[in-house]
Amino acid sequence: MTATSALTTRPVERWTPPDIPLAGVLEKLQRWQPFDGSAFLDDVEALLEGVPAEDQVEDFAERLRGYSMLLVDTALAHGPQDPATSRLIAQARVVRCEEVPGGFWQAVGVLRRMALALDALHEHLVAIRCMKEAV
Repeated sequence: MTATSALTTRPVERWTPPDIPLAGVLEKLQRWQPFDGSAFLDDVEALLEGVPAEDQVEDFAERLRGYSMLLVDTALAHGPQDPATSRLIAQARVVRCEEVPGGFWQAVGVLRRMALALDALHEHLVAIRCMKEAV
């Protein structure tokens, strides 16, 4: 397709953006959610001090996986990891990948393991001043 410029009458080619995946970057930026420390602590407390309703199990699992990705990304962005941080990151990755079993009590057990691992990582990140303490 050609177009004419306001300064000249000769035809010019329409500009096309370079073939790089900027659309994917924009999509990720639009989906980005900041870490909500209060919501995280509320979910951890709900799982460790009570039993979720059966219809909430998948929602908890999804939220915990999201928290896991945010906490791990924050830890990795902080710079070189000490052995304790590396161990906690590995734990968070392992529990994030665990399948939530079909049995209710087994699912609650998996959710509680996830909550414990993520709470430990969060506390460690606060202790090393990588994150502010959530209230």
